[in-house]
Amino acid sequence: LKRLRRAGFAPKKHVLDNEVSEEMKEMIRDNFKLELELVPPGCHRRNAAEVAIRNFKAHFLSILAGAADDFPLYLWDRLLPQAEITLNLLRQSNSAPNVSAYAHLSGPFDYNKMPLAPMGCKVQVHEKTDNRGSWAYHSVDGWYLSHS
Repeated sequence: LKRLRRAGFAPKKHVLDNEVSEEMKEMIRDNFKLELELVPPGCHRRNAAEVAIRNFKAHFLSILAGAADDFPLYLWDRLLPQAEITLNLLRQSNSAPNVSAYAHLSGPFDYNKMPLAPMGCKVQVHEKTDNRGSWAYHSVDGWYLSHS
């Protein structure tokens, strides 16, 4: 909710799963002054959060499937920032369907400022002269994890 407010959006209603705790409901009502709506139990198609979770899960699994075979899976959380950007670039905004969700919240994406590469692929990373010997290679093996 804080990210939405920073982007200039003021949500009025928060749709929640019926399994949320009373403490969470009170926090949303008291801290964010939002109206709450609970989705009926077992109706996951009506819950926008459930649909978003399903879409993100499919997107993230496709990223992991495209990673190198020897990509260390303990680094999965480092892929999340770019995964969120690429998913929001692919999906349209709900309130402005002619632009992407990313463009609606953050403005147009500049691929020249922030080039995106396939996550989890092998890269050669330049090693500074202070960290290598005089006859050592100038790069070390690494993994592309996210944008710079």
